[in-house]
Amino acid sequence: MPKKIALLFAGQGSQSVGMGCDLAEQFSVAADLFRQADEILGRKLSEIAWSGPVEELTKTSNCQPALYVHGLACFAALQAK
Repeated sequence: MPKKIALLFAGQGSQSVGMGCDLAEQFSVAADLFRQADEILGRKLSEIAWSGPVEELTKTSNCQPALYVHGLACFAALQAK
């Protein structure tokens, strides 16, 4: 019987400045996802997620897409291993 895996992704309130930076440094697929998000949004979401300030990251308009991209980056890094 194949093993089943469940993935849980963090929600708003779990954001922190620097999230995803280590993934992007270690996994090119994660860096590519953040780069794509920057292009799609037309702004540097990666810079806000990685460098803050926390007040900017906490805004829903930044927090929600940052958490989404971070979750995708985690999943992509897991698949790349």
